[in-house]
Amino acid sequence: MHAWLALACVAYLLWNLCIVTVETRHGPCLHGVSTSNIVAQFVHTYGVPRHLCQLWKHVGHRRVPVAALTRGRHSIGARPVSGDHIHMAMSIWIGKTPRPAEHDRPYEQDIHYETFPPICTYKGDVAYTKLWPHAGVHTHCDGLIHVHPWSAPRALRKEGLDVTLGLWFDQVGIEYRPDGLEFNGTGPLHNNATHKWRLAEYKCAYDTRPTVYDSQLDGVWLGHAYASYVLWYDTSPAPPPMIREHVETLLQWGATGYDGNPYPQQCIQDKNV
Repeated sequence: MHAWLALACVAYLLWNLCIVTVETRHGPCLHGVSTSNIVAQFVHTYGVPRHLCQLWKHVGHRRVPVAALTRGRHSIGARPVSGDHIHMAMSIWIGKTPRPAEHDRPYEQDIHYETFPPICTYKGDVAYTKLWPHAGVHTHCDGLIHVHPWSAPRALRKEGLDVTLGLWFDQVGIEYRPDGLEFNGTGPLHNNATHKWRLAEYKCAYDTRPTVYDSQLDGVWLGHAYASYVLWYDTSPAPPPMIREHVETLLQWGATGYDGNPYPQQCIQDKNV
């Protein structure tokens, strides 16, 4: 009996000596026995393709990219990270009408009083002013989403799974609400009994079968270089076509990584375009 207990204790001790702990930004730490095991857990938990996962080793205050776990403190996350520069096409349809390419919104937005307080002695009708600083996700008024986290001030910079479509909505002036969207000059377009906002995600512009989202559109992760998105408001659950001019513009751009190498998703190059 004592021998079995001692053997179990030794086995437990050896197991714990072999276990590695890796930090994540969006949840609890991951525990595993190998690099591949940790990466597989991250892929399964967050739905990130293996080739877009990034391991880091923390050395003092520095974060060093690594391909495998060694001794010391490590973390795992998704691309894009500061230094990456990628693009996606965006096509927006309201009914059967395509919208022109969006433009970045002005930095300042005055919000007027809904009802001017009678006790207020301040002259003017501006209640407060919103500021929309650059967060590393924007457009060039070319039908594309441009993602380059390094261009944002460090305090506002988003990386990995925090790089979402909601950042682009903010930057171009699309007001997102759970019940619909509002563009500058259109008024709100609410989901109703007949019409609904949906988003089709083609992880590569050459894909023919998209992933379709009908809720939490602002939380869609923008990690796929050469992706194409179709956002539409209509009665039909089937997405309208991509706007060809936007996709053609996408094909002219590259996708570079933080280390000077191509971003690890080369679906356009693979087609020899």
